[in-house]
Amino acid sequence: MKRALSAGLLCAGIALFGVSLVFAADPPKAKLTYKAVAPAVARADPPTPTPTIAPPTPTPFVGAVASLYLASGGVTQGSVVESRDVDYRASGPVFQDPSHPSRIAWYSNFGMPGWAGNNSIFAAHINYVGYGNGPFAGLANAALGDALYVTMANGDTYSYTVESVQVIPLSQIDMVGIVFPGLDLSVERVTLISCGGNFRPLPGGGEYDSRVVLIAERYLQ
Repeated sequence: MKRALSAGLLCAGIALFGVSLVFAADPPKAKLTYKAVAPAVARADPPTPTPTIAPPTPTPFVGAVASLYLASGGVTQGSVVESRDVDYRASGPVFQDPSHPSRIAWYSNFGMPGWAGNNSIFAAHINYVGYGNGPFAGLANAALGDALYVTMANGDTYSYTVESVQVIPLSQIDMVGIVFPGLDLSVERVTLISCGGNFRPLPGGGEYDSRVVLIAERYLQ
């Protein structure tokens, strides 16, 4: 179709202008010229950026706690940490005491250090009849902002910042709120509990009317 149209236009041009077309027998030969052509240069593609991949977060150790250390609270690494549970009584579940006045009880069923959203509960005596001062004797003196170190049996150590230290009367203490604070995955908590307040002598010993509750946290994000 294109070739036919071109021919028609040529004929129309001849008819309009009355031009006689004279063709030479041999058209002049075109003069050959040589043109230098630069070799093609391969253009390198821009480098593909290497994607940034965050290193995998190691899975926290699942096992025993070796020691606690809190300088301002007088908690030293020399105290044995043992796993304890709760006793179920008519009045409700009660934390088991440490098996010896020199030991720190860790209630492993409620929380494990190193795990996001966990609240690890530890308890120890302030003092004990016939023994003397216990591991948490100076807990009420702990300073806000001090570092609490928890070392696991495999050597992993976690550092927490003391956020609060309270002496709470037994009549006002909310153990459910203390044990189950409803943390999200951006924080992890350690709670230390001991006796405190006023001592009331009883036959064969006595008891304190309050509890010292220390909360320390570390933020993960």
